[in-house]
Amino acid sequence: MSSFNLTSPKNIFVNIWGLVILLIFILLFQLVGYFGSTYILSAIFHISTEEVKTLMQHPDGTALGINVGRLSNFIQFLCYMGIPAIIFVGINRSNLNDFGGYKQKIQPKYILWGALIGASALPVVQVITKIIKQLPWPLGIQNIANRMEYSRTHIFENLLDMQTVPELLICIFILAFMPALLEEFVFRGIILKIGLAQFKKSRKAIIFQAFVFAIMHFTFYEFTGIFLMGALFGFMALKFNNLWYNTTAHFVFNGLTVFIHFLILKNFQKTGIMIDIESILNNFFVAVPASIIFGYSIYQLKQITKHE
Repeated sequence: MSSFNLTSPKNIFVNIWGLVILLIFILLFQLVGYFGSTYILSAIFHISTEEVKTLMQHPDGTALGINVGRLSNFIQFLCYMGIPAIIFVGINRSNLNDFGGYKQKIQPKYILWGALIGASALPVVQVITKIIKQLPWPLGIQNIANRMEYSRTHIFENLLDMQTVPELLICIFILAFMPALLEEFVFRGIILKIGLAQFKKSRKAIIFQAFVFAIMHFTFYEFTGIFLMGALFGFMALKFNNLWYNTTAHFVFNGLTVFIHFLILKNFQKTGIMIDIESILNNFFVAVPASIIFGYSIYQLKQITKHE
């Protein structure tokens, strides 16, 4: 089980101190990515750094604002997810395969089940989020949660303002492919491995990395759904001993979200009617079949890994 071999003498920082170091690097390079992107985008678009910061924090829906948002998201994400991961692998004198199990042969049937889980999970997570929103939270918590939700939604709506197929492909790359690849390596490759080294039971390790995963998305209402998906991805990584199939599920989950937004915008261009994505995913005739498929897919995955 090479990708989660905890006895390897090379993995000197696969412990709680390693997690602290990783999180410090993530925070540090988040700042590097933020300030670096302001200067890079200022040079690219020939505007001041203050204008770049304003468009990043308060997108105005213009073509310039959209392009600044997408490129800044790309640069920052690459900095605070990609660079810390590479540094962590380097200081452990390891390679990507030690944490990701990428040299293992890919099984098409597992890819299929991973994709099915990712697609069917989207309505399930949306229903969970809707339930969380409707709970009677104290007013103070509601205010904080709503501010977080507004900021997050406003920024993502700007990134997802797509008119053409090339824009769709760009958004899928930035918002689906990159997060699936890098987040799975960091959370299910590195942090899950740290959890396995710290806890006697793998269940605790899965919960541990899922909690860190959910916390770092900085959202209140979606925390539960993200936590559950993180736990599921961790389960898949542990069962298959590589990151190929949970990365597939993560990519399909994010990619389907982007694609639905694209279809909604294309429909708006034709009819002038803007459909809310939440109303689609929370629809009884979408949510119930998706829940059944989701449950069946997880059951099948457990059966597959049980017999092989």
